[in-house]
This record gives sequence, structure tokens and C-alpha cells, in this order.
Amino acid sequence: MTISRLILFFLLAALSLGLVLSEKTENSPAGENRVEQYQYEAVPMGKEEDTEVIEASFSFENDCIVVSSTKVSQKAQERTLLKLTQEGDLISGTRRRVANSGSSSQAVIWRDEQRAYIERTSGERKETTVIKMIPQGSTLAVEGSLVVLLRSFPYQSATTWHLFMIDFRGKSIGATARQTGIERITVPAGDFFCYQIEIYFGVPSFRHVACWLSIDKPHVLVKSVGKRGPFTPTYVTSLIRRPLP
Repeated sequence: MTISRLILFFLLAALSLGLVLSEKTENSPAGENRVEQYQYEAVPMGKEEDTEVIEASFSFENDCIVVSSTKVSQKAQERTLLKLTQEGDLISGTRRRVANSGSSSQAVIWRDEQRAYIERTSGERKETTVIKMIPQGSTLAVEGSLVVLLRSFPYQSATTWHLFMIDFRGKSIGATARQTGIERITVPAGDFFCYQIEIYFGVPSFRHVACWLSIDKPHVLVKSVGKRGPFTPTYVTSLIRRPLP
């Protein structure tokens, strides 16, 4: 199975973070919306000329979370907008990519209880993919939403999460997330003591991605290292600034 770009900006892109989802009520007045903004740099190992700058915005609203990110490289600009439940489950998403050559493409994802739909448009061509069965007991994640889910990870226990991930090309794969340790990480935004989370995939050439999230709340994504698919370089994504004005 060809899997590509399963994680955004994973990291983030664009991946990104603010308050732990389960503590939103505790840390802000009831009914108050809040917005958090972060900036990352994603460097593909061996292809440093293709470095990306990612700006991510998280809007916590009364009934949902809206994740907006912009990724800029020498090749293209990419804009992603996701709507999630308060628990971080995917509701819908849109990604638009405009290449420096002038060509553009767009993909839209939405879901019902057990199905996910991906509609891709490039020029005059439009194609829709249906993922017919989201596995029972798995949380649905897409590019950019994984970093939101990790905010509510039970860091004080050995709990393992089972995820079902899809991308904007209509590919899907199961994944498992677990905490593997604590480490001090230095990035342009500063020094952080972090929980290390490993996300494992069932593809030999795309086995896992490592993420470091700050121990201190609001559990900011500080760094990630891994491929975005079986045939991509390994990206090192680091937090540059937080929060943005």
C-alpha cells in the first residue's frame, strides 16, 4: 500500500499546541473561545533546500476545535483547515496546494459514523474515495489533527492508543501511539523537558515517527522526527516561536 503525507505538517507540521483538551474548562472561563498560534520549521534531511516554514493556529470554540495551518516552501504554499470534536476526532478538513509554477489542487475530507470521504480536485479532474469502515475502538486522525490528539494522551500511565489515520490522497493506515520516555529538548524556541511519544505504523519502510511534547502544560509539540510516507525524506520539525502575536 502506498502511504504518503499521512502526517502533516505533523507536524506539523503543523502540527502546534495549547491546552490539554480535557482541561479546557479548567483553564479558561466557561464559554470563552481562545486562539493559540505557533510557528515551526520542517527540514528534510539531505534536502535542506526544501525546508518548510509552518504557521499553525488552534481555535477552541464552544462545540469544536478548528486547526488552521499554512506551510510555505520553495516549491509551493499549502493551506490546511480542519474541524475537530472537542475530543480531537476528525469532523472535516480541507487542503489547498498552490505550486510556484501556478498549478493548484484541493482535497476535502468529511465523515459519517463509520465512513470517511475524500474528494480531490486538480484542474478539471475530480475524484472521490470512500473509506468504508473506520475500525471500532480507533480514533480517526488526519494530517494536523494528530498533534491535537496527543495533547490529551494519558502521560502518567502506560496506556497505548490505537489510531486510524487517513490522508488527503485517500490512503489509510492503522497506527499505535505510546509514551517511551522523558527527555530535555533544545529547539529555536528554547529548552523544554518533554514526553517522548512514538507513533508506530504497519508499513516496513515507514515504521514510526517520534514526537516530543512539553511536560509543562499546555503540552506543546516541541519537535518531531520521521517520514511523511514510505518514499519521503525524514523531516525534522522544530518549534521556532510560540505564541505568535
